[in-house]
This record gives sequence, structure tokens and C-alpha cells, in this order.
Amino acid sequence: MVFNKNIKFKDILIFVLTVVVGYIIIKNYGVFFTFITRFLSIILPFVYALIIAYCLNPLMNIFEKKLEFNRGLSITLTYITVLSLITLAFIYILPNIVNSIISMTSEVPKYMQIVQRWINTALQNENLYDLIKDVGLLDYLSVLSSKFGSTLMTILEGSVSSIFSATASLVKVVLGFLIAIYVLLDKERLKRGTKILIYMLLKEKNGTHLINWIKIYNKMIGLYIGTKAIDSAIIGTIALVGLLIMKAPYAGLLSLIVGVTNMVPYLGPLVGEIIGLFIGLFVSPMMAITMFLFLFVLQQFDAWYLDPKLIGESIGVRPFFIILGLTIGGGYLGIIGMLLASPTIATMKIYFDQKVAVFKSENVNLVKKYIENKDEKSGDIKKISDNKNPKN
Repeated sequence: MVFNKNIKFKDILIFVLTVVVGYIIIKNYGVFFTFITRFLSIILPFVYALIIAYCLNPLMNIFEKKLEFNRGLSITLTYITVLSLITLAFIYILPNIVNSIISMTSEVPKYMQIVQRWINTALQNENLYDLIKDVGLLDYLSVLSSKFGSTLMTILEGSVSSIFSATASLVKVVLGFLIAIYVLLDKERLKRGTKILIYMLLKEKNGTHLINWIKIYNKMIGLYIGTKAIDSAIIGTIALVGLLIMKAPYAGLLSLIVGVTNMVPYLGPLVGEIIGLFIGLFVSPMMAITMFLFLFVLQQFDAWYLDPKLIGESIGVRPFFIILGLTIGGGYLGIIGMLLASPTIATMKIYFDQKVAVFKSENVNLVKKYIENKDEKSGDIKKISDNKNPKN
């Protein structure tokens, strides 16, 4: 047996220790995951602090850099502004949302009667009745109204309980707000420490690459989330004013839904329009159509004018990849994943475009011959045609 002399005793020891630790973790995976869960729960306020500091930093920079206040005063004014907005939301917005949900819950029996009346009217049409019977939907429609009522009650009651249960983690969020003060005070020192750690672990070349991509990702987040939040706030406000003018039901709740769902590209605006149509149906078909058309026109105004004005030049990510990112991000991380989908896909596209540019520069002939040859398709068709019709 021949041993590789390049393998040192230290490498063998590290390998053995890795195997032993891995075996212990696998054998006691329950205890291990319980420890991880407990650890994450303990450090959650610090995670909140980093997220809160990241969100508050642009506002603090306005006070510090634009208005030239010192760091302490800038943080104080930032917190006063944010806490004032949160207080106004708790005083005016949250009670309105809760009251709207409770009101909708109390009117579920009336909605059930309306749905049952629609079904009965539809079944009076002989042609439609025969069609429904042939496709096997008759039995399903007979219990649709009861299922609709119970499902709607579950959703609404769950919404109310979610609002109140969210206050259970309020202590950790408040602690996160307090810790975020120290993060903002020492943000330059934290940045330097993070860079040193990255270079220690990844060395200069890989560390520089990672830091550059973090900067790009940070820019994309500000572009796709920060600016989109301002855009969605404007759209939600316009929706509130328009719905109040047309005396739409639950205008406050619906405008909030429109503003929040507008944060999700492509799919979000459609959700707001469908919910508006659905709520309007219980008033009258005309109200439903009016609400749907208003929200549709509002979303077109956002897509074609407001959004481009605020965000500026687009990275050029295709809708297919944005929707793919939304699906994957939402599946793994829920709402957070859906919000991060667009900046993540945009950052990946920048990286991909750079790699493509390098590939093209190193393979000029290959690219010209097989990729960028515009006449390739027509030439192939001509060859096929010539083969089918050879000259005598």
C-alpha cells in the first residue's frame, strides 16, 4: 500500500474530526435542530436590528448628508419620523382594517345568500343546466355556497387573529429598533469589520468579487424594493381617493391590498384587481365592473408612466424570469422571498451579462458563426429546400 506523502497529519486529523462531528450531528439531529431553532430565536432581535438599520439608513442619510446634521441628531430625527408614521398607522389605519374585516365577517351570511341566488338563477337556464350536469358540476354547485361561506369565514377570522398574534413578537421588534440605533451609530466600523472577515475567509480576489456583488445587490434592492415601496404608496393613495369617490365598499382595506400587492411585479396588480372585482360583486355588477376598470386603468398608469419615472432605466429582465423568481422565492421564503425575487434576478442578470461579454470576446468566431449569424435560419431553410428539389 502506497500513501501519499503530501497528506499531512493535520489533514488526517481534520478529516477524522469532521467525520466524528458529522456522525454526532446526524445521530442527534433532533437535539441539533432544536439548538439551531433556539439559537435563531435568541438572536432574532439582532436580525431585526440589522434589517431595521438597513431600512432606516437611507432616511438617516438624508438628515446627515443632505441637511448636514450630526449622526446623533440624524438618528433621533429618523426615529421620530418613523415612530410618528407607525403611531398614525396604529391610530387611523389599523382600526379601520380590523373593523372592515369584522364587518365583512358579520355579512358572510348575506354573501352566502347572494351566491346561492346566483346559482339558482344560473340553473334556471336549461342549456346551462344541461352543460353543468354533463360536466359533473351539479353536485359541486349544490354545496358551493356553504363552502364559500365557511372558507371566507376562515380567511377573515384568520386575518383578525394574525393581526393580534403579530403583537406577540412586538417585544423582539421593539428590541430590534433599540439595537438598530447602535448599528446605525457604528455602521462604518461594522462595514470595515465585515470586509476584513470576508477577506480573511475568501482571500483578496474572491473577497473583492463578493464585496462588489454585495454592492450591486444592495443597489438593486434599493431600486426594486425601496423605490417600488414609494411607487406602491402613491398607487395605494390614489386607489383610496378613487374608491372613496365612487363609494366602493371597504375602500380603506381594498386600497391597502392594492398598495401591498403592487409591490409584487406582474402578478400583484392582477390580485388587487380581482379582489376589487370580487368585493364589488356583492354590491352590484355595475359597481364590480367600475371598480375593476378603475383599478385596471390605475395599474396601467403605474406600469407605463409612474413606475418608469421613479425607477428609471430598467435592467431588462424578462417577465418569464421575474415570475420564475417570484415562484421560487415565494415557495421558500414567502413574502420576503417574493420581495427579494426582482433584485435577485436583476443581480443574476448583471452577472450573466458580464460572463456572456467575456465569452463573446474570447470566442469571436464561434459567436459570429453560430449565434449572431442572422442568415443562419434562412440559410438552413434554403438548404432543406434545395435537398427536396435537386437540380437534374
